[in-house]
Amino acid sequence: MRTASVSPLVLVVKSKKSQPQKGIDEAPPRITSNVKQNLQFLKLWREFQKQKSSSPKPATSYRKKKAVKEELPEDTELYQDPTSKLYYTNQGLETAVPVLLVDGYNVCGYWPKLKKHFMKGRLDIARQKLVDELITFSVLKEVKVVVVFDAMMSGLPTHKESFAGIDVVYSGESCADAWIEKEVVALKTDGCPKVWVVTSDVCQQHSAHGAGAFVWSCKALVSEIKASQREIEQILDEQRSSSVQGKLLQHNLDSEVVHALKDLKKKLSENEST
Repeated sequence: MRTASVSPLVLVVKSKKSQPQKGIDEAPPRITSNVKQNLQFLKLWREFQKQKSSSPKPATSYRKKKAVKEELPEDTELYQDPTSKLYYTNQGLETAVPVLLVDGYNVCGYWPKLKKHFMKGRLDIARQKLVDELITFSVLKEVKVVVVFDAMMSGLPTHKESFAGIDVVYSGESCADAWIEKEVVALKTDGCPKVWVVTSDVCQQHSAHGAGAFVWSCKALVSEIKASQREIEQILDEQRSSSVQGKLLQHNLDSEVVHALKDLKKKLSENEST
């Protein structure tokens, strides 16, 4: 009987790689965790920044815009009131009120902020903005303002309207120049102490001056309106400061009491810090 030869079992033992000893010059291991995720995040962030820069800017109308001084164009001023004031001084006519006659479309065609509407045919907007400016002006200067528009130009019938004491006349039978010239004569006959006519039309200036009225150019009127606005702003600022001071407690206490309260506040803060 033959016996099978058994080959000896050979065990192959793989030796572990010898770990290199950490030395001073060995480079630190790279951080490979979440690399893919970080790269995706970086890509998304760049796309977000690109989209943000190309998107329209949010409206900033709530922010206070930088005040830009409005430059008024040159204007013809042949005549003007020698007193340079609209205030009426008592000359025996206690009930008489000075009157300011304004050629409306003449001013709208001159004043830049009204002219942009006037030149584009938006006459209703230009008229309303001029009336709004004249309302405050008439109250502050204590003068009766009558603004005259050519009804034929605006497409409105001859009529008169009133807005907060301002008379708005639409002259359809004649142009505004002729209406103002007749009104100057009528006012002087009635004993009106002073009549002003606002226009930059040279012919109308001559006619108004010849009828006994003082003449202002459009530039003079706009300058007076701006001066009145600054006057109102100054009054409002003074009222705000006085009202705020009245509400503050320290303005209603003696100086010694205020000083003692400040010392007490200082001591309390020092105790809290310790």
